[in-house]
Amino acid sequence: MYDKDELRSFASFATILKILKRDPNFNKYCTQHRVPKGSIITLNPERKDSYLLESGYVKYDYTGKSSEGYYYVIPAGRFISLPVVKNQFTLYAQVTALTELIWWKIDVEFLKKMLQLEDPRNYVMLNYSIEVAYKMYIISKKYLLSAENRVYFALLRCAEVGIKVADNQVELPTFITYDLLAEFAGISKGYTSTVLGELRDNGVLISSKKPWVITDLTWLNNILKLEGLGYIN
Repeated sequence: MYDKDELRSFASFATILKILKRDPNFNKYCTQHRVPKGSIITLNPERKDSYLLESGYVKYDYTGKSSEGYYYVIPAGRFISLPVVKNQFTLYAQVTALTELIWWKIDVEFLKKMLQLEDPRNYVMLNYSIEVAYKMYIISKKYLLSAENRVYFALLRCAEVGIKVADNQVELPTFITYDLLAEFAGISKGYTSTVLGELRDNGVLISSKKPWVITDLTWLNNILKLEGLGYIN
């Protein structure tokens, strides 16, 4: 059994790049790219490259009628896509740049070779698998929540990629808008605005200017703990 922080350190962005750079052909198989905000790319199961996010945030959508509404935010330092099983990426997906990005495009066969050589205990794959499993769990639970709790759910998910500025307070990423929160929650913008207004009135949220700040994370967290959807960082 692994300690969460220990596992993350073994699979950190810096560690992954360090592993890849041990091969003299690193620059042949790994290229760094700047991606403008709003850019959209479609990923299919036959893709030959993985993407490692150096800076920024992306929205990852599973596509297709049976996957509508299945999306999550990926912060800097994480893989956007990674095949855990040889030659197998899961489903089609769409990646949207929520901010300007810098990412590394990495040849899958080169990545596989380097991880087999330099990560024999599979820390990188294990960490990625755990993160994806958690994301799919919370996505499936979202549709069992009330409309109000879906807004709380969306805020807490954004808090997980935010910045802790004080005890019980989290600064949300600047890309957060009413429209995006409504999309994350799967409800109307009007109802989302109403719920956020109540949170402001109760002193739980400051959203008069960017960045927004959740000022009472415990209050929000306690509501969703019983649903198994509390804040995790």
